Amino acid sequence: MLKSLRRIWAVGALTGAEGLRQPAFFILFLSAATLTAFSPRFAAFHLNESAKMVVDLGLSTAMTFSALLALLTASATVSDEIDGRTALTMLAKPLRREEFIIGKFIGVAGVAIAFCALMAPVLLATLRSQRFDDYVDPAFPSAVRWTAILFLALTGAGLVAKLLFDRGPGAMGAFWIAYPLAAIFLIVLLSSTFARWDFRILTGLIFTSLHAVLISAFAVALATRFSLVQASIGTAAFFLIGHASSGILAPFRDADRHLSGVGLIFRALLPDLDQFNITDALATAYLDAPTPIPWDIVAGSTLYAALYGAALLALAATLFSNRELS
Repeated sequence: MLKSLRRIWAVGALTGAEGLRQPAFFILFLSAATLTAFSPRFAAFHLNESAKMVVDLGLSTAMTFSALLALLTASATVSDEIDGRTALTMLAKPLRREEFIIGKFIGVAGVAIAFCALMAPVLLATLRSQRFDDYVDPAFPSAVRWTAILFLALTGAGLVAKLLFDRGPGAMGAFWIAYPLAAIFLIVLLSSTFARWDFRILTGLIFTSLHAVLISAFAVALATRFSLVQASIGTAAFFLIGHASSGILAPFRDADRHLSGVGLIFRALLPDLDQFNITDALATAYLDAPTPIPWDIVAGSTLYAALYGAALLALAATLFSNRELS
């Protein structure tokens, strides 16, 4: 058992490291961060709705881009390895196919969760800059500038050390060191007004991460059999059906909103991805009274993600078990 866990972890760690180094990760993160940072501009014609726009667009962007990243990572680390015979070499060692699938899922899901974690400082900073219309913190613009200088200095130092002296983590390694340090630095600089940070947005990112976990499991399942284009179409269909499942089940409800027997079967089979979208509940807090999100709801969604994700991994293992690799 312990040896099996070690093999799974080895595959997961290798997959995660490859995913975090891929250019697509940084391109998608830069795009999502830019959209989030400039989201208040989109509320120019909506009086006093800039904070709502940050939450709405920021969480929606994180959910969509993390799903796209999971698809690209699964294709690059599963489909390409199978087609390039790399998987055959790995499976020639004492590595079972189920361990290979679980390890790949852990790596792909880890990359998607890391993406959501990187979006947290962007969302927090953007929301803090727009939340209070009756108060302008004079220290905020200066703190952001100094944080950007620190981040660029640390990242540049890693790149220069690698290029000139062949030492140091390099640009990508420096990014993973500089980014969390810069985020902590920004919060510390503004610690005198700590209460003005709205950490409720982190709850939204927890749900976004759970959403990304399910997309990762489905993307890995498709990547065992299909090409990038085919897997993209299948994952897009899974995404759309998952967010429209309540509407699909509507014809199977009676006058009391109870599901019929057929509806219960469909309810068990169809993904319920819309339960991870709490954007409206968080966004309306800036127009009306905040909508509470109890932790038992978080626990229930986490359990659902775990069970449905396990079912998708079982499907992935079944699809992969019958695939000829030679």
